[in-house]
Amino acid sequence: GWLAPLAEVLRRLVGKKIPIYACGACSRARGVTEADLSEYGAKFGNPKIFVSLVEWADRIITE
Repeated sequence: GWLAPLAEVLRRLVGKKIPIYACGACSRARGVTEADLSEYGAKFGNPKIFVSLVEWADRIITE
């Protein structure tokens, strides 16, 4: 398909020094741990963090 594997997308973001946040509750429900995200420098976020990021950004992309 047209969509690159998630690991490849995350590596590209890291290469561009783009911060990565994952929904903590969503991730934990799917068995994703902080250790799984650490390779990409990603962090668990929460609603407060996500709202502040949306307010800060002039554009947002979600999947």
